[in-house]
This record gives sequence, structure tokens and C-alpha cells, in this order.
Amino acid sequence: MEKVEEIMTHDPVVFSVPSSVEHVVSVLIKNNITGMPVIDSSGKYVGIISRRDVFANPEETQAIRITRNEPSIMEGTDIRNAALLMVHEKRRHAAIVNKNDEVIGIITPQDFLKEVERNYGNVIVRDVMKNIVFPLWEKTPLPVVYRSMRMSGIFTYPVVDGHGDFKGLLTDRDLFDRIDVSTVRIDDVETVSDEDPWSWDSVRNVVSYFIEHNHLKIPDDPAESITIRNPVVANYNERLAPVARKMRNGNFNQLPVTSSVKGLEGILTDLDIMSVFLKDK
Repeated sequence: MEKVEEIMTHDPVVFSVPSSVEHVVSVLIKNNITGMPVIDSSGKYVGIISRRDVFANPEETQAIRITRNEPSIMEGTDIRNAALLMVHEKRRHAAIVNKNDEVIGIITPQDFLKEVERNYGNVIVRDVMKNIVFPLWEKTPLPVVYRSMRMSGIFTYPVVDGHGDFKGLLTDRDLFDRIDVSTVRIDDVETVSDEDPWSWDSVRNVVSYFIEHNHLKIPDDPAESITIRNPVVANYNERLAPVARKMRNGNFNQLPVTSSVKGLEGILTDLDIMSVFLKDK
């Protein structure tokens, strides 16, 4: 089986500590990434920090305090073992290190989708999808949606009407698109370069940091106002090969799952799909 070096992102962006959370935000924005390995002053791997770590800890100012001490994956590890580690620990980022504990790469669930398509394409969606999903009523005010994300750690919701019928999808990105960024003081951020424009599109799910520190107002509109109508979906009885392609082509982390019997069945995540590697045990 292939090794992690064949699917990983080589020479990834890394973050050095000690430093501030503001600096984390600026590096994530500049590089348009969701997470990165963290190293100490000697260049050794320390852990992982992501946009959602910032999201979950908007009051914290020191980066080291929200850096997760995630085990690294050694170069030469086969893809299956790396996948199993990420599935068991529900990790979205894993650093690849050499024998000197230096970071040489990073992998995410998206990196495994081609392997799934090639070798597990006949597995059926229903056999890997987890059934735990939290639907959101379409009339829920957006400030409540924001608080729900903060408190639950759930960032994707199928949206239903008063009868429980599936109407669309709502994610943290859709929510933050509706917040007025014009009141953010740009000089509060340690920008990496004076030439880097402020990119609202790339800050999206770290903007909770600025919500808390700059008192931005989330509009009182209902969830239905930002719901993605007619999202790309997977069928409950569909095979994984076309589903993995949909995720790769759209750079999706998840897809709503529907059937002709129940309508909405749940949400299929890329981590769910990676559980196919368990079948080789």
C-alpha cells in the first residue's frame, strides 16, 4: 500500500511558538489554510493548531494554550495506518515527521479520497455513514446558530422546516458570510505583510475571535436566510466511488445523505468515508 509521503502536502506551512493567537489568525488567512503543524524554537514538532481551535477559544491570547498535542505520523507509515489513526481520534489534520521529529508534511481526510475511490469504491454509503446528526429548524435566529456551534462543536447542520422535511444545508462559512466585517479593526491583527489584503473569504470560521473582541453583531435573520438550497447530496444506497469524486471535485468535507424512503438520512463526512480502511483488519 502507498505511504503517507505519496499523498501528503509536502513542506507545509508551520507555526512557531511562543506567539499570539492573533498571529495564528493572520498566518491562516494569508495561506488560506484550515490548520497547520506547530513547532518549537528548535524546529521540533509540538502539535496542531486550526481555525476551529481559534473558534472554540475566542478569549485565549496565547497560541500555545490552544495548540492540541496531537501525535505525529512517522514518514514511511502506510496510508491505511495513518487513516485509522485519524478516524479513531477524529482528526482533520495530521503532521508527518521524520526521525528527527521535524515536520515534512501534513495530511487531511481529503488526501485519502482518491485511495477510497480506487480501492473501496463499491462500499455503500449506508455502511459507513454515522447516524448522529443535529438538524436545525429553518426559523432559528442566526445568533442562536452561532452559539450552538460554539457550544456543541458542530459546524454543519441540515436545515429542516416545521414538519422536519429537509430544506438545505448550513455551515459556519455561510454564517460568517453574513457578518459585517467593516467594523473590524484591521490593525488588531498581526498581518504577515503589508501587501496582504484583508480576506473575509479566508477568515470565515476564525472570525469568532473578532466577534468576541470587536463586538460584531450577528444579524437576527433566520437560518433559512443563509441556507444552501439544493446542495450536492449523496444517496443512502450510493457507492463511495462517485461520492468520493463529488467531495474531491467540490472540496467538500461533508455531504447530506438522502433516500427516497425517509428523505434526509443524515450527514456523511470525509472521516466517515475513511472508516473503510477498517475493513482491512
